[in-house]
Amino acid sequence: MVVVKIELWPLGDEKKAREIGRAEIVNDGTGTTERSNYAVNLLHSGKYYGTPGVWRIGRVEDHRRMLSPYHLVQKALYDALFN
Repeated sequence: MVVVKIELWPLGDEKKAREIGRAEIVNDGTGTTERSNYAVNLLHSGKYYGTPGVWRIGRVEDHRRMLSPYHLVQKALYDALFN
């Protein structure tokens, strides 16, 4: 599972960091060694952070594993937010 945490650092101070969002990108085990498929969960964020459950879901299919993980994150966020 890939976990993407979004933190807020007030005035750039890491010691005061607080998480304000989280995405979970879970390999569903149906891919191959070269390509994979993922389920995407966006947890509640902002003022709703910490609310139980999932805010949005998405799916990434046929992702080329050799690509940068940023490509996977981009596809995951796009699908969960716009599809």
